[in-house]
Amino acid sequence: MNSPSLYFHPDYLDAVRTGRKTTTVRFRDPVEVGPVSLVFESDEEVALPGVVTQLAETTVGWLTEADARADGFRDLAELHDRLRYHYPDIGPADHITIVHFRPVA
Repeated sequence: MNSPSLYFHPDYLDAVRTGRKTTTVRFRDPVEVGPVSLVFESDEEVALPGVVTQLAETTVGWLTEADARADGFRDLAELHDRLRYHYPDIGPADHITIVHFRPVA
């Protein structure tokens, strides 16, 4: 049986490979703990084996600087900018899931 896929913008590939990005924030995108394929969508799709280790439910307004750094961003403002890029209608009261993951060899 194939692992479910967790899709990423290709800009995040290096940050995931180097361990700089260990979480991803998802809005209306159900994810479960367990084995997963980390898929980076580009002309040549890249898929890495991975595992989702933990899920944390919160709202956009409760995200912290530490959340932003774990997600591979410089600061909370940059994370908010990227969330609005990926999810144009997202707001501070919207419920999100912080997905903790890691690639596996």
